[in-house]
Amino acid sequence: MLSPSRASFLPALLILSLVVGCGGAEPDADDHDHDHDHDHVYHRLTVWDGDLEAFSRFELHENSGRIEGTLYLTLESEPMSEPEADEAIGWIRLGNGADANETELNLDAPGRARFELFFGDSDRVPLTVGLRWEDGEREMTLGEVDRYAGDPASPEVDLREYEKESQWRLSFAAWETERRRVAPAVTATGRVGIDERHALKVAAPVDGEVIGTSGADLPAPGSRVSVDAPLVRLSPTLTGEGSWVAERTAYFQARDAFQRAERLREADAISLGEFQSREREYEQRRAGYERLTGERGGGNLQVQDEGDLLQLSAGRTAVVTRLHVGPGAVVRRGDPLMELHDPDRLWLHLLAYADELDDLGEIAGIEVQPQRGVAFSVREGAFQLLGREGPGDAGGTRVRVTVALNGGDTGLRLDQPVRVGLLGQGGDDLLVVPRNAIFDEHSHEVVFVQHSGDQFERRVVRTGSTVDGWTVIVEGLEPGERVVTEGVYPLHLATADIEIDHGHDH
Repeated sequence: MLSPSRASFLPALLILSLVVGCGGAEPDADDHDHDHDHDHVYHRLTVWDGDLEAFSRFELHENSGRIEGTLYLTLESEPMSEPEADEAIGWIRLGNGADANETELNLDAPGRARFELFFGDSDRVPLTVGLRWEDGEREMTLGEVDRYAGDPASPEVDLREYEKESQWRLSFAAWETERRRVAPAVTATGRVGIDERHALKVAAPVDGEVIGTSGADLPAPGSRVSVDAPLVRLSPTLTGEGSWVAERTAYFQARDAFQRAERLREADAISLGEFQSREREYEQRRAGYERLTGERGGGNLQVQDEGDLLQLSAGRTAVVTRLHVGPGAVVRRGDPLMELHDPDRLWLHLLAYADELDDLGEIAGIEVQPQRGVAFSVREGAFQLLGREGPGDAGGTRVRVTVALNGGDTGLRLDQPVRVGLLGQGGDDLLVVPRNAIFDEHSHEVVFVQHSGDQFERRVVRTGSTVDGWTVIVEGLEPGERVVTEGVYPLHLATADIEIDHGHDH
């Protein structure tokens, strides 16, 4: 019996691909399988069962009534590991019943086993593999083999090989297309803006001269500052109405007087009234001092007393939006120094067609595309629709929509252009692929369809909206076809010279 972890695998998807390969001669067991001999022609049988792929590539010898080749076993996109003991991992069988020919499978390298099998009295027989691991056995029929099939038929499409060993060295994966419920969407375009509710305007707490952080320049607009990072230092003026030095000196004098009064009161050397007078003076001066230090802006800004200098530091991670001053500038109390914004709290200022928004109804989520081929989803609770105003363009057909992102590191930058899908409720069952299966070639979009363990077709598709990482396929794929989701770029390089008929019917 199979273990519970293996019993839940999906039913096997059988794909028999009899295609002429440029493939190579099968090397000796200790040779790498990259040596090519164009006199050899290979048949291919591949079966996918959950996270396991069994791919056989073999030669058919009609005169001797046998097949010989290699079985490649891939588990979770990695070659199946060799057993700890020198033992067979299973068996491979050609035929049925007493007429079948069977041999054990021994890995001569991770994921690779050689085999040679003979036909019995029957000419059309199944090729079956049985694997042993985790105290169970798993049996898969790869397909049917015809003794008199001859060379594989030429395919209708141009297939390219990408050797299994090369796939194993990559981060490589494929996925079977299926239908999923996809929410309706309206496309909007716009730019990233500051969430004004979480912006911080830093003003001078006292009169003084601006000094850079640790003698350096002030942080530049667009730079990110971390918690406790110094923003600006001020050298306070010695005198004047807004003098920090006067406030600080008065506070220290009042503090010292109060501490002395406490000692005298304990010794019953001063009256209660005199003690309370010094206490009130101390509390008043302390309040004035602490009003200029500590937390500001809800804790987003820290002001520290450094003796001759006053340092302003970030109370949280922020991005510098604008500088109002530079080192050496003389400022008065209340003068603006710089502006900061929360990088996780942003607004999207968008334009969308009014009639499409009306048909969409309530917005349940958004899909943000900051650049071609890159997108992320924001669901209910993580965004807020702030308003809709219109018309937003000269034609009067579009309206302005403002969306607030309520936290999370989105990687968006201020004034960055974005394309946004506004998602409605419900939806229809549509054919989709993972977003990373789409290769954007600017003039068209391409996927790589896997026909066998090492053969791929470069195919143009027409796409619809992208929602939650899934891209709708309007034309070019059918349910059940396998598309590459990881390792797309190497396949693009390997197939870039293929001429594609854009009007081809699939």
